[in-house]
Amino acid sequence: MKEKSALILEEEEKFAVTLASQVINKPQLSLWMILIPIFFVFYFNNLSKYKNGCKIFAENYIIDKKRALNEAVEVVNKGREPDIRALAELSNMNSKAREKQANILALLVEHYTILLNSDGEDFASLIRAAYGSLTNYLLFVNRLNLAEKEVNKALKPNIEGPNEEINDIVSSMEDQSEKLRRE
Repeated sequence: MKEKSALILEEEEKFAVTLASQVINKPQLSLWMILIPIFFVFYFNNLSKYKNGCKIFAENYIIDKKRALNEAVEVVNKGREPDIRALAELSNMNSKAREKQANILALLVEHYTILLNSDGEDFASLIRAAYGSLTNYLLFVNRLNLAEKEVNKALKPNIEGPNEEINDIVSSMEDQSEKLRRE
């Protein structure tokens, strides 16, 4: 059980880091930085901010995944029903978004429970054993993507900042998440 949950967590962490690197804009090195060395200071400062931003993004993105995985381990080990309401209450969201987040958490706990009850040496083999076919896995992925879009839709009105920028970031997250999951 520990090995399987470690495989799942490792895969979720890789996903979060990859998503962060695709959503957050990395500073670009330019010719001016080579010609005028003082610009390197600004570049490395921006690069440091980028790396820190990716780290923080990934850490925050994975919080609910870890909670859902821990709940799934408890469900499998103790044979009890998952307490999705308690998990959702841990989220720092408005009540409308929390209701939508409960749907994601339920999907994740179900997904992780299926994976934990499957046989496999690595994450890919767990997925194959759990879902049996690409179609079945893609159905889960579609359900998860739709649930995430519902949460994002409920959260957007409470996010401070320019609406266009927020929409672009959320859209990028959704698109990249979907792409990564399908891969």
